[in-house]
Amino acid sequence: MTRSSFHGAMALAAVLASLVSVSPALAQGRDVPNALQGFARNKDEPVRINADKLEVRDKDKVAVFSGNVVVQQGDTTLRTRDLLVHYDGESAKPADGAPMQSGQIRKLEATGGVVVRTPEQTASGQTGIFEMKTNTVTLEGAPVVLTQGENVIRGRKLVVNLETGVSRFQGGRVESLIMPGSMKDQQKQR
Repeated sequence: MTRSSFHGAMALAAVLASLVSVSPALAQGRDVPNALQGFARNKDEPVRINADKLEVRDKDKVAVFSGNVVVQQGDTTLRTRDLLVHYDGESAKPADGAPMQSGQIRKLEATGGVVVRTPEQTASGQTGIFEMKTNTVTLEGAPVVLTQGENVIRGRKLVVNLETGVSRFQGGRVESLIMPGSMKDQQKQR
């Protein structure tokens, strides 16, 4: 391996590391390098859920939203076909269009195609689990796709720890497409 190809490989490794992992300092809200971390950035914002149908199973502490489900929290939007909201305490059934406070929500289970968007990035997969207690998000599907501008990473399973800011693709090979100069362009925008 020549010296220039070695430095090129190291630069590519650094770019990939910056796309799929975050240092604790970055996770504190100065930068959000993963669309799923938009929920961490907006954790004090109310959660607004809209859907075609809602069924509340109060005995089981589950609200089932189905059909064109849209979840918004701050500048982060999740779209999916079906969403199960596991909650604690009283009924999670909101008044028409009223926000739910995230402190009542224990876990969100999204199925039927999941797309999470922030102004900077998009993450998509077939299913998504948002665990409030552990502050983790798991996105699975064939494939899970994370995009930022023209940069794309694909894999089977993406696990994001919203507390530490660490994102990991697991369960098989990971495919990445990084456009030359894209990281410089994104840093200029900040």
